[in-house]
Amino acid sequence: MFFTRIGTFLAYLGFGLGVIRTCIGFYIAISTENMDSNALLAERYFAASNSGEVINKGVTYIGVAVVLGILCEISKSRKKNI
Repeated sequence: MFFTRIGTFLAYLGFGLGVIRTCIGFYIAISTENMDSNALLAERYFAASNSGEVINKGVTYIGVAVVLGILCEISKSRKKNI
């Protein structure tokens, strides 16, 4: 049960950070006027080459968090049945 709680916490944390990272990536993509400023902001705040890389990593965080959350829900339901 301990690992299920830790996994659930990490799933929520990863999902939240992924959403924030993706939203900031879209903000950088929309608000910059040219690719030079886009690359500069992405490099400064995320150590990425451009905003597309920031968005891709954010979506990856969300996907991993969803999978981890599903596994934790399965673990919780198996514990109740035993």
